[in-house]
Amino acid sequence: MNIVFCHGVMDPDENWDTRESTPIKGWVYWMQFQAEKLYDVIMQIPMFPHAHALLMKYDEWEKIMDTQDINADTVLIGHSAGGGFVLKYLSKHPELNVKQVVLVAPWIDVESIQPFNFYKDFKLGNDIMNQTKNGIDLLISDDDDNDILTSVDTITKIIPDIKVHKFTGRGHFISNTLPEIMSIITF
Repeated sequence: MNIVFCHGVMDPDENWDTRESTPIKGWVYWMQFQAEKLYDVIMQIPMFPHAHALLMKYDEWEKIMDTQDINADTVLIGHSAGGGFVLKYLSKHPELNVKQVVLVAPWIDVESIQPFNFYKDFKLGNDIMNQTKNGIDLLISDDDDNDILTSVDTITKIIPDIKVHKFTGRGHFISNTLPEIMSIITF
């Protein structure tokens, strides 16, 4: 088994030009340590280019994702824009089968703010469940931003078989740990 984690976007106030900052924060590195220590599972964390909401280009992210080891024993995890990317990537690659998909506060740009149409040219449907052995889990907090809550509403209406895990007061899941995810992943 392996895990591939897809990060979200950088904050607008970060200096994304210099690549000195990273869109990966908090619980991801904690989880990588836990997965490797407790389960001897390798967690890949690719860095996607132009990780700013207004600069993201799907083709660039797809090229990076194509280099990852993705197979029937892979758990794909996506946070925020990375969650939306995982859904689009799987929909554009119906030949792929994975063990599980875990979406943490996924964003699919329902409001259409992304000028390069990162999420617009794919068909999201419940058939994506057939590409996963153990299904799709979605983590959401009641106090996340409206664009995330709107994305989650849209995703769960289109894919009603998703297992939704609702949290209170967790915001956009940017804390240093996320112990709940360890029991959701099928190790």
